[in-house]
Amino acid sequence: RRGYQAPPGKPSCHGGNNNNAKRQRRQCQPMPRAIVSGGRRTNFVNPCIKYALFFFNFVFWLAGSLILGIGVAAAFMKREAFDSSSGGVKDIFSVIFDATLVFIAFGALVFLLTFAGCLGSLRDNACLLKFFALSLFVIFLAECAAAIAVFVLKDRAIDYVETVLKANMITMYREERYEDTQNFIDWYHKNLACCGAASYRDWNDNKYFACNANNTSPERCGVPFSCCKKMNDIDDRVINTMCGYHVTNPRNTEQPEARIWTVGCVEATRKYIENNVIPVAGVAIAVSVVQLTAIFLSRVLAGQIQDQVTLLRRTGELV
Repeated sequence: RRGYQAPPGKPSCHGGNNNNAKRQRRQCQPMPRAIVSGGRRTNFVNPCIKYALFFFNFVFWLAGSLILGIGVAAAFMKREAFDSSSGGVKDIFSVIFDATLVFIAFGALVFLLTFAGCLGSLRDNACLLKFFALSLFVIFLAECAAAIAVFVLKDRAIDYVETVLKANMITMYREERYEDTQNFIDWYHKNLACCGAASYRDWNDNKYFACNANNTSPERCGVPFSCCKKMNDIDDRVINTMCGYHVTNPRNTEQPEARIWTVGCVEATRKYIENNVIPVAGVAIAVSVVQLTAIFLSRVLAGQIQDQVTLLRRTGELV
C-alpha cells in the first residue's frame, strides 16, 4: 500500500535497495511450519521415527558386533593358517569360501552401516543418515540385479556356480585352514541329500579322492562320508567315515546309487527352491521390506533434520 509504514519494531517488507532493507525483506519471507500459537516452536524431527530407526539399527548393530567378534576370534585361533607361507588370501574366492573371513566381512559391513544409522538418528546427523540410506539402496539394487541375472540366465548361472564350486570348495576339502568349509560341505550333503557340485564325480578333482595311479591316499576313488545314504551302516550309534571309500573305483561292481547320493548340490538346491518357493519368496520379501523401510525412514528423518536446520538458521538460533 502507498504510504505504508511498518509499526515500530516490525521490519518493513516493501521498497528499498540498501542492505538494511534487504535484510528486513529476508525476515519477512514465509517461515517453515514450525511456529504454533503462543510463539512456541515445535520440532520438525518426529521422535517416533527417530527412536524407531535408532532401535532398529541398534538391534542389527548388536548382531553385527556379535558376528564380527566371532569371526575375529576364529581368525585369531587359526591365525597361522592365514600366513603367506600357508597360502594366505589369494583371491576373492578364498574369502567367499572361508567361513571365518565371511563372518568378518559381513559382520564389519553390518557393524559400520548400522553404527552410521544409530549415530545419525540419535545425534540428528543428516549426512550419516544419507550415507546409511544410500548404502542400503546400493545393496538392495545389487540383490535385485543378482536375482534377475539368475532368473534370466539360469542355465549359464548354474554352470558358472558349478565351475566355481568345483574349483574352490571341492578342492579345498580336507585342506588345513578350510575346516569350516569342510564342515559346511558335509552339512549341505546331509541336509540336501546331494554329493559334489554337479555330481558325485566332482570329487575326482580333489587330490585326496582322485581316482588315479599317483594318488596314495586311503580315500582314493572315494567320496566324503557325508555323501552316503546311510552313514551309520555298521552301527547305528557310530558314523562310518569310510562308507564312501572306493565308490568311483572302476573295479567296483556295486552301483554308486546304492550307497551314495549321486545328484549334485547345485541341482538339489534348485529343486529345493522350486519345491519351497513360497517360504523362499516370503523370506526374500521380508528382507526387502526391512531394507526399504529402513531406507524410507532414514530419508524422512534426514529431510526433517534439514528442515529443522533451515528453521534455526532463519530464526538466528543457528549461525
